[in-house]
Amino acid sequence: MTPDDYDQLFSESHDRPAFSNGTEGYGWMAANCDRCIHDKPARENDDARGCPLVLITLVGRTPRQFIDGPRDEQGRYGIATQHVCTEFRGEDDPDPNPQPVPTGPGQGELLPRQPYEGVRMLMPLSPEDRAAVDFRESVEAGLTEDFSAFSRRMDAANTTARRA
Repeated sequence: MTPDDYDQLFSESHDRPAFSNGTEGYGWMAANCDRCIHDKPARENDDARGCPLVLITLVGRTPRQFIDGPRDEQGRYGIATQHVCTEFRGEDDPDPNPQPVPTGPGQGELLPRQPYEGVRMLMPLSPEDRAAVDFRESVEAGLTEDFSAFSRRMDAANTTARRA
């Protein structure tokens, strides 16, 4: 990833701010960007060669490379961990370039794993998928209505909730 990739990265980014305020943004960057090899040139006063993802966040967008970070039992996250940057490479890493996980001892390998490895992004369920999961859970709980009746009931509940 180089500053020349900015246009491509910008076009792939989400049109929403990565952080709700400057405190969150600067706190996250201090915990992550200040240790990352990609932003090292900017820390050495060569802003033109700094990380393009930082610039994308500063213009109010969320890079595609930012995935949701871990949350506690109450669904809260820490400022430093609200996003995980898939491009992060620590300055102290002996080899900052990502390497495939080696095949473990005694494990057979039919096909090379490298082309099949990558970043896995989990997305929220679509409303249709969420309805199917809710229906399955209601059947498992002992309800016996069909899926159409269940969907109508859920739509009515959502409409009532929106009016309130």
